[in-house]
Amino acid sequence: MDFLFTDAIGVWVAALLTIFVFSYLLRGVAGFDFDLLFRVASALLVGTAVGYISAVVIQNVLLPLIPHLVNDISVLAEDIGSLGKWLVLLLDVLPIFLGITLFIKLLPNFRTTTISNLGLAYLFGLGAALAIGGALAGALVPQLTATMLQVTPPGDDWSWVNSLLIVIGTLGTFLAFRFIQPGPRTWQRAYDMVTRGWGTIGRAFLMITFGALLASLIAARVSALVGQLYFLLHDVLNLI
Repeated sequence: MDFLFTDAIGVWVAALLTIFVFSYLLRGVAGFDFDLLFRVASALLVGTAVGYISAVVIQNVLLPLIPHLVNDISVLAEDIGSLGKWLVLLLDVLPIFLGITLFIKLLPNFRTTTISNLGLAYLFGLGAALAIGGALAGALVPQLTATMLQVTPPGDDWSWVNSLLIVIGTLGTFLAFRFIQPGPRTWQRAYDMVTRGWGTIGRAFLMITFGALLASLIAARVSALVGQLYFLLHDVLNLI
């Protein structure tokens, strides 16, 4: 019985929050500030996400780190002259120190100090390195590998046309971002005309890609909207 009651409460809370989100479409109607309901739903979403992430970090990172740190300190106390154990202790203490520098940013008198920026500098540097490495390893290199295709007809199979379009579109997309002024020589002007025309074709491929991405994004949003409307009309109101 308790389980069914809490289940029903969860359904009605979800229904109310869904209506709060839809209230964003009724701004300025009847003189009521419907934005307030939308902000309440947004604040609950952000707060729940932050609370969940904080609980996961405390449970899976901080709490297991404390006994590990205490064990390293006790082992180091037994053999204080071991350089390797000092390095292990440093690797344990360094993340805690960087985390403390992030909390120092909350203090008004220490927001602009150098020590309070160490944690942010480490996060930004590591994030930039991961983003650049991920872009190279996950996007650029696979894209270059995917364009290494056979464009000569192997026989009666017309699949080479698709490969040819991929090569033309990829090279044209690169040439679309070419900003070089042509030289005075004839071959330089001819080269500029060819690359400029090919870059125009690349822009067309870019527009097609952006259109497909936008269409998939809209389809995903419409699917989420249909799912929420079905939840309200079927699970809550039992109209369908």
